[in-house]
Order: sequence, then structure tokens, then C-alpha cells
Amino acid sequence: MDDSNRIHINNLPLNKNISDLMKPTLNKIDLVQQFLNNPSYTSDLESFIDDNERQKQYLYKNFTDEMMMYTFVHKPSHIQEEYNKKEETKKEYIRDLLQFYGMLVSHEEFFKEDVVDFTEGSLLKNLDRRHVRRYQEWLKNEAPLRNRKIGYSIATMARKIVVIKSFLKWLHEVEYIKIPLHMAFLNNEVRMKDRPDRDLSYVEAKALIDYYQNHPFNHALLTLLATTGLRIQEIAQGRWCDLYYDSGIGEYYFRVQGKRDEIRHALIKKLVFERLQTLRVRRRLSPHLDPTDKTPLFTTNRGKAYDFRDLSKYVTNIIKQTNFDFIKYKQGNVTPHWFRHYFAQEAHRSGAPLLFIQNTLGHKKVTTTEIYLKEIMKKENDAAQYIDEKKY
Repeated sequence: MDDSNRIHINNLPLNKNISDLMKPTLNKIDLVQQFLNNPSYTSDLESFIDDNERQKQYLYKNFTDEMMMYTFVHKPSHIQEEYNKKEETKKEYIRDLLQFYGMLVSHEEFFKEDVVDFTEGSLLKNLDRRHVRRYQEWLKNEAPLRNRKIGYSIATMARKIVVIKSFLKWLHEVEYIKIPLHMAFLNNEVRMKDRPDRDLSYVEAKALIDYYQNHPFNHALLTLLATTGLRIQEIAQGRWCDLYYDSGIGEYYFRVQGKRDEIRHALIKKLVFERLQTLRVRRRLSPHLDPTDKTPLFTTNRGKAYDFRDLSKYVTNIIKQTNFDFIKYKQGNVTPHWFRHYFAQEAHRSGAPLLFIQNTLGHKKVTTTEIYLKEIMKKENDAAQYIDEKKY
């Protein structure tokens, strides 16, 4: 493969309107982002790899840093497509990789001074362990966030590091870089004490639901979250046809596709179903069960499906707008995810076995479910409850 066949990041055939993409307002990272988000190059890069293999050359000969990032994000890992990375997962990978690579690009001149025998044409090949550690420190202490805070939380930082470590490990495995940089990160495991409390009492959850009893959309959405423990993403992608009545059991169910494409059937209480029907009537949609009705479970005012991020922000905002005193004392914003914790705790208080709660929430490991219940179980296991207060 000669250089004429290379995909150069400054001359990417992103689409037919390439002239629009080359406007001065677009910097290198903007172009890289558009490149990584465009799935049409997968077959081209695979052909380059095949050509190199055919010629008994290094598989990634003439690949740029950007091409390596693209391959890492889009390369299939399983023969069955449904087991490969989902689009949302790819977007998350791209976001974290771009943040990492953007830092490298913005400090290119520093690398040229700091690295002995700097290799032109690649920033990743010039990385050393100290640079990786410095990036981890930047995430912790210097990264500017939208809410004007500095530095990511331990949990967010840990999630980002997982992606970068995986990428660097792969680069080393395929011999694109010589140093096992993924081993340079300091341990950033999220310990139990570092996890924020996301506890809502029954009184608090009920107060939030009742506050919006005259608002069909909010009322149905908050009730659904509290009584099912569903993820906001599962709700956002849900359709009316996913609701059905099981005559054998005598209950309504909502078919959801969770993480790892696992199908779960969430029990929908009759009260919740009625509130969903009220919302449907308000939206001028049929409230009757229909296996052919593919309209979203929760629609925008224009009848479209919500992006789960937008729906999550919406829930966070309507909770904040209640101005309840207890909201002010919580650790951070009360988000939809708090209701998963609430559901687990309320189910536990009501006598549900731990295994039932795990299966309902779709947790792969029971230890994850135990995290949701850590505080309530501590209180239940408090030895002081065995002391008879009448003795004093």
C-alpha cells in the first residue's frame, strides 16, 4: 500500500460536501470527531489491513493515530453483529478518546520538547508513562466541567480511564506502541466509601410523584421510575407496543431491552398503566394496548421519541423545580438513577429476596445490587437494635 491510499486526517472524504467541512471554523479535533462518527470507512480500513497482511507486512503499516482510534472503536469482536459494540457504546468511546487525544494535540509542542527523538506523524507513539499519569491527574484535579467544578468525580474518572486503558492496551497488543502504557495508570477503583449516597425514602419519592399529580407526563414518568427500577434509557427507547397484558398471571408487563441486549419483562402495576393511559389521551394517542403501535412510550410535544440523555436531564430538572427541602440536602442532583436505588430499597423493605431484586434490575452481579442496598442494610444490621431502651 503506497501513501496515496492513506486516509489523511486533513483530507478526509467524510461526505460529498467536503468543502463545507473544510471551513476555517473546523479544527483538527472537529475533523477527527466527524471521521470517528462516520461508519462508512470500516470496510476501507479492513481492506488496508488485508493488503498489508497479504504482503506480509505489519498489519497497521501507514495507519495514523486517527485511523487506529477508528479501528479500535468500530472493529468487530464477535461474528454475530448483535454482540458487538452498540452505537451508544461507540459514541461513549469516541467521546472519551477525543478528550484524551485532544489533550495530546493541544500539547504537541510540549511533546516535541519533552520526548527525546520525537517521532513525527504520531503523538500516540511518543507517549510515555509519565504522560499517562499526568493525564490521569488532569482528569482528577484540572478538567473544567460545565457546572464550573474542577476535576471529575472518582466514578466518572474511573469510567473514562477504563476506555483509555483498553485503547492503550490494544495499541500495545497490536504493536502500534512499544510501551504497555495501560499499566501506567494509578489504581482508581471506586471503593464503597467513595460512592455517593443515592437514597430516597418512601416519603420523599411519594412527595415528588404527588407534586406532579396534575401533570400527566411527569406523573406517569416518575411513577414508572419508582415502581419498576427501569433505567431511563430503557424507558426512552420503549414503545407502546412493548406493553402487554399477561392473562395467565393477570398483570401488565413492559418488554425492555437492557444492557448486553438482555430482554426483561418489567411488571407494570395497574395504577401505573392507568397513568400511562391518561398521558396517551392527553397526547391524543390511543390508550388501548396494541402490539402494532410503535409510537414511543413517552413522546415529545411533537410526537417524537426522546433521546435518553434529554429525558434524563428533563427528570433531573423537574425534580429540582419542586424545591423540596430534602432535595437541597442530597449529594448532588437527584437524577432518574436515584429511583433505581429507591426501587431496590423499597423492594427490600417490603421483603423481596435479594435475587429477585437483582433479576428485576437486570444486574449481572449480585454485588452491584448490594451496593444499592448498602446503607439500608447497615441500618438493619445495627447492633443497637438489640438493646432494650426500657432498661434505661
